[in-house]
Amino acid sequence: MNILRKKSIFLKLLTFSIAIISTLFFVYLFSKTKPNSVVLNIYNWGEFISSGSDGNVDVNQLFTDRTGIRINYNTFQSNEEMLAKIIGGGADYDIICPSDYMISKLIKKNVLAQINFENIPNYKFIDESLKNLSFDPENRYSVPYLWGTLGIFYNKKFVDEKITWNSLWNKKYSQKILMFDNPRDSLSISMIKNGKSVNSNNKGDWYESFKDLKSQRALVQNYMSDQIYDKLMGEEAYIAPYYYGYRMPDILSENENISFSIPTEGTIKFVDSMCILKNSKHKSEAEKYINFLCEYEISLLNAKATGNLPANKDTISFLEKENNIKNLDNIKNAEVLEDLPQDISKMNDELWLKVKAGENSSKIYDLILILIFLGFTICIFVFFKRSKI
Repeated sequence: MNILRKKSIFLKLLTFSIAIISTLFFVYLFSKTKPNSVVLNIYNWGEFISSGSDGNVDVNQLFTDRTGIRINYNTFQSNEEMLAKIIGGGADYDIICPSDYMISKLIKKNVLAQINFENIPNYKFIDESLKNLSFDPENRYSVPYLWGTLGIFYNKKFVDEKITWNSLWNKKYSQKILMFDNPRDSLSISMIKNGKSVNSNNKGDWYESFKDLKSQRALVQNYMSDQIYDKLMGEEAYIAPYYYGYRMPDILSENENISFSIPTEGTIKFVDSMCILKNSKHKSEAEKYINFLCEYEISLLNAKATGNLPANKDTISFLEKENNIKNLDNIKNAEVLEDLPQDISKMNDELWLKVKAGENSSKIYDLILILIFLGFTICIFVFFKRSKI
């Protein structure tokens, strides 16, 4: 009887122990497989990351696989579009990727969070030429991501002169010239051409550039951005300004007649950086993501997928040798765009509309005035004729 009772107690204890161990095992297993509940909302330029298309690695999925943190990824086409959405309050993002001058504007508007660089140890790999720039002099709010420079692409079959910014005003290429479809880039080209700083606070300098662009208007086939490359490759246009990244040596090889030059008068460089919005609910996770983007391998994947220069100094060195990039030091020392005073920015936006309207709007305006005058004259004639009757 005692033996049976002992066996029964032993079996109960064994069953209970197995149940406890099984429960603990499944709890452990579930904790390992349960996805992280955090979702990072990211707002970046279109086609500005290795997304898995065209055989590339999906780096956002790689980050999720590594950390369990999921990514909600949205894109914009201009800094101004991004700013309007952020300031308008119609979006809830953790990380945004603005350009140089827009970063200083966002700092002034007090919408960016200061970054805890203890959570971004890979920051030490960022090239020194991209740190502490004028738009964020102490690098409190931004971590450089991708960058490049501005120059002129041209078709050697039709353009055989020494390339300067003046080449974009050469009447020989009338209706075969393309220009950027935004005021800051186009006006800055004229500023460089005329020996002025692209960050001048002198309204007169910008007004002179407006007149310069107005004189060029009749020569310009169209104002555009992303389509410039296709127009040049299809020989619909002969010459255009465009941004130059590390892949351009490969791209230029697709058409032996297309070449690239950085005019001797100087140029600008763009630096797009990762920033965290002050209202982010996941700041530490956002910093983990930014640190991830600074890794050598991830930086290389994004550079190769997007065609821009990476911020990681080791990745820059590798691509410089692989693609035989020349004059990189000159590019690093180029001026970056800063946020202009509000009155100048407003003036430039208004002047830009007048540039794009060009002569057509003047002709329409003149035609309207002529029609009004004719109508008024006819009315007077009819009135006096009736009064005589």
